[in-house]
Amino acid sequence: MTRRVFIDTDVILDVALGREPFYQKSKTVLVMADNSLINGFITSIEVANLYYILRKNGGDEKARFFLRNLVKFLSILTVSFKNVQDALDSEFSDFEDAMQNFSAVDNQCEYIVTRNIRDYAGSDLKVRTPEEFLHLFQNMNI
Repeated sequence: MTRRVFIDTDVILDVALGREPFYQKSKTVLVMADNSLINGFITSIEVANLYYILRKNGGDEKARFFLRNLVKFLSILTVSFKNVQDALDSEFSDFEDAMQNFSAVDNQCEYIVTRNIRDYAGSDLKVRTPEEFLHLFQNMNI
């Protein structure tokens, strides 16, 4: 059974912007999704945020190129009215992460992979850094 994994914006930006020392572990998570070892998910909110950040860093054409390739192997989740309500009623410190969390929960994701573990402290999902997730995958065949 292929695991359903929500991938947070920071992990994708590590790859898109070549951020060290995080680049390699984050890239490996994305490669796992590209090779169908996991089912990777992001939200439509992430796509908008990624475009905004990548456009500022490299221009419109590069941002669109990166995103076109990304959505070939990552599924895009919507954020529903219920997800927004749940986020408003939650104790998450970051509202955007709360909305994404509830979207991931509603879409049966099992893991959230992020470098901002604290932002997902209220999650019912298993929240792991890319390094922790890769360690679990390699050693336990999750």
